[in-house]
Amino acid sequence: MNKKFLPLRKLYILPLTLFVLLLSSCDLQEANVNPNVPAEAPLSVVLTGAQGTLAYNLGLDAGLLSATVMQQAAGSNGDATANDNYTAIPGRFNGIWVNFYSNVLKELSIIIDKGQTTNAPYYTGIARVLTAFTYGTLTDTFGDIPFSSALQGRENTAPTYDSQQQVYEGIQTLLDQAIADLNQPATSFTTAPPGADDLVFKGNVQNWLAVAWTLKARYALHLSKLDATTAATQALAYLYEGGPDGKYRGITTNAGDAQVVFGAAQTNANPFYQQNTSRPGWVGLGASFVNLLNGNEVTAPSTQESAAVVDPRRAYFATPYQPGKYRGGVAGIPGAFSLIGPYYGSTTSPVAFITYAEAKLIEAEARLILNASDPKAQTALTEAVTASFNKVVSNAADPDAIAEKRAAYLAAKATLTGEFAIDLKTIITQKYIALFLQPEPWVDYRRTGYPELPLAVNATHSLNPGGQIARRFPYPQDEQSLNKQLPGPSNYQEPRLWWDKP
Repeated sequence: MNKKFLPLRKLYILPLTLFVLLLSSCDLQEANVNPNVPAEAPLSVVLTGAQGTLAYNLGLDAGLLSATVMQQAAGSNGDATANDNYTAIPGRFNGIWVNFYSNVLKELSIIIDKGQTTNAPYYTGIARVLTAFTYGTLTDTFGDIPFSSALQGRENTAPTYDSQQQVYEGIQTLLDQAIADLNQPATSFTTAPPGADDLVFKGNVQNWLAVAWTLKARYALHLSKLDATTAATQALAYLYEGGPDGKYRGITTNAGDAQVVFGAAQTNANPFYQQNTSRPGWVGLGASFVNLLNGNEVTAPSTQESAAVVDPRRAYFATPYQPGKYRGGVAGIPGAFSLIGPYYGSTTSPVAFITYAEAKLIEAEARLILNASDPKAQTALTEAVTASFNKVVSNAADPDAIAEKRAAYLAAKATLTGEFAIDLKTIITQKYIALFLQPEPWVDYRRTGYPELPLAVNATHSLNPGGQIARRFPYPQDEQSLNKQLPGPSNYQEPRLWWDKP
């Protein structure tokens, strides 16, 4: 068979039902439910399916593609090489669009509609949080998108596009509504709340509230290029009730990370694991990312020896390509060396939506913007990097991750100086590492210019004039062909996103 780097919708036909089967307390045959018809299924079944499908699609499509743009990953062989220098045609992005709109968002809308009629505010609250996250991922990838007229099915097969500014306003409204839902006292409704059917927190409402506030801070800070002071002020106001010195209400520990942990069976394993199993060596790690893990500058030659101080997370984020040696692939040049390591590349590895480390990195940047001398910026940065260490490092005897090596790394790579530009680079670089394989580093790069990635080789062509790092993805081919409301032509550079105007 001729192996291809398949459009991802062909790779995840099964996960909706598979994630439903993770529920030990729910027998689908006894319930007489067809999990492929969510409108007829109980809220619990739809919630499980929506969360699993979102995590799978995020991991193997939006997350992996944005990680390739950011040179965390590398399209090393086969059709994956087209992702490495942006020669992938618009049809490559049909999967993100279709699966997020037709599967994830549609399932979440069913939960919201059904939850409102059955007085199930915890279900609707969780669904609104995930809806905001999904629309946020879509708009940060494509810019203007269908929002207010989306999800109408046959009633409107050509939905209009809302401006990204309108979408961002809608995201904040969704999160406000979610917070109101999740703040309802459990005694005020009779519908059973989520439990094991919630793959993320098993129904822990306080964790979902912290996620909602942290997402509000994330999307506020995204607007730093438009007005840095306002963006930072709003981000801190969302993380801290009553202002930057008030009561903290964002994600507080690694246990509050919003993520889906995958199953041990091949059929419901982590998407990065499935990718490497079905297409071994087609996706490697990027040289820029591995350079940082090796303790070198992001622009160092990929063959440069490791520095004296290496990242304690290296053996968990990457595999050695030779004993004790780590190397990434140069963007635009085929060839796999180090691959995705065991923390994210094993069967039961998680796919994260938003984490405690990100919450503290948002805080560190916001405080830096408002006052480059604020000591709490350093505190937040140290807490973030330490949280990432604690989450990722599993071998207490790892010589690169013992307490002394962690302290040396923090001193060398995560210490602020009081100089804004230097410290912003430090914070964003640490965020780039901690948020490995998530879409956020691409947003940060477009906002701040950090890390200062080298240009991909052979990246100048009709879809990417000028050969610069991609600022967006072209609208999917299906939208270009079928939706007459499409705003206009697009490529990897233009039109710039609303918050990314030069």
